[in-house]
Amino acid sequence: MGAMRVTTQLLVDRSIRNINNQSNRLLTLQEQLATGLRVNRPSDDPIDARRAVSIRALLGKNEQYLANISMVSSPVAETNTSIETILSSFNRAWELALRGANGTNAQNQLDALALEINQLLEGIFSTANHETNGRYLFGGTRTTTPPYEATRNAEGEITAVHFAGNAEAIHVAISDVLDLQYNEIGLDVFSKNQDIFQTLLAVRDNLRAGDTSALGAVRLDEMETVRDQLTSALARVGSIQNRLDRSSEELEQFAFQLQTQLSDAIDADYADVITRLQAQTNAFQAALSAAARAIMPSLLDYVR
Repeated sequence: MGAMRVTTQLLVDRSIRNINNQSNRLLTLQEQLATGLRVNRPSDDPIDARRAVSIRALLGKNEQYLANISMVSSPVAETNTSIETILSSFNRAWELALRGANGTNAQNQLDALALEINQLLEGIFSTANHETNGRYLFGGTRTTTPPYEATRNAEGEITAVHFAGNAEAIHVAISDVLDLQYNEIGLDVFSKNQDIFQTLLAVRDNLRAGDTSALGAVRLDEMETVRDQLTSALARVGSIQNRLDRSSEELEQFAFQLQTQLSDAIDADYADVITRLQAQTNAFQAALSAAARAIMPSLLDYVR
């Protein structure tokens, strides 16, 4: 087998190819140092690049669930505050009804109790129509109009209250497997077993009529039922708040784990990159020096 003839052009081509290879390696390491990423494009590491795509998809979904929780946390908290406010007012109404039912009050005292009951009724009616960010809390999916409407007499006092919302639940996705109902429907809170408004109206009217027997025999039992409704609603809202808090903590922990996995997949090791960059810089300089020595001789050098 004959020996291959080594020409100057062959030396030049190989030297340039070697310089290009060393330059590409140097450029890759410089890019890793600049971006902090070991995988800047799929061709850098197809397996880890595909893994990074999957992890980023999970992170995106995780962030959406966290955004959903953040979005509903405020109305849930305001629902809790509203029911607590109503329960506090209703407890005061219960105390007044109990005082009026003892049979020892003069009519002017009963009228005074009725006046305060009327004010409590107005406050509860207002809170039942609580609005936050342009959305009413207790109207089901009818969130743009007040859920309760009042009929008033010539003196402006409430004589009847009507529910104008609907019984539709509003759900929010907080995981792949859970859509959580986060709204409280007015019918469940205020009239599931006993209508809070009709009860307060009856208490007010019984006081004005001096009908203490109806207060003691009927109204107080109805008020106990209303209190149980409000307490149950408050417990439901509390459980929703706890679920949102737990889910938020779990999602944040999961996000941290995913970020760690993503970092393991594509992030560069700075110490390793700097070390290899220094070595590659030396190799590049050596390739340039070797190419300069290999290409330097000319025809005149051989005929001297």
